[in-house]
Amino acid sequence: MPVIQLPTKRVCGLSFTIADLILLRSWAEANSLRMVVRQDHGVETEEYEEVLAFSQGESALCRWIMWRDANAVFVQPLIGRPQLYDTVADAMNALSPKQTPTLTDITATHWPT
Repeated sequence: MPVIQLPTKRVCGLSFTIADLILLRSWAEANSLRMVVRQDHGVETEEYEEVLAFSQGESALCRWIMWRDANAVFVQPLIGRPQLYDTVADAMNALSPKQTPTLTDITATHWPT
């Protein structure tokens, strides 16, 4: 019987530092997201040492997955292309919801009569 040779998976990516994991966990909690660390995450021809998956609440669908290599941090949304960032902090800043400023320092010049 012939032996079927499976394509070898290319190992990509590195693990996150402990400091980055703590920072990302705090950011996820502050944004009501659940962060799951997936080790040895693989796709057809590539295997990643560590991938972080972010989902809303208890949903099984990931909003984003994040991984890194020696040069950059990658963020892949559920639908769309991976985005490249220099640091974890840059990625978090880009993913954080943009809030409109609340004006609280407005003083009425006069009250209506």
